[in-house]
Amino acid sequence: MKRAVIGGFLSLIGSIWALTIVFIAGNNLVTSWDTELGRLWSTVIEMDLMFLFVCSVVFIVLGIILMAVELFRKEK
Repeated sequence: MKRAVIGGFLSLIGSIWALTIVFIAGNNLVTSWDTELGRLWSTVIEMDLMFLFVCSVVFIVLGIILMAVELFRKEK
């Protein structure tokens, strides 16, 4: 049960980070961008927020994995 709570907090923290990064980039959009990436992701890259965004996604995935492992773990 403890791992499930820890996993929930990790994914919550990662989600808040990701939403904050998208909010900051959305309020400071670039004027010229690559059409393949899109305007938002070009802004994230230009503002050097991609590393933080990747870290937040890692936190989200790690938290979900911890919760899934705890869900399928068998009790002794």
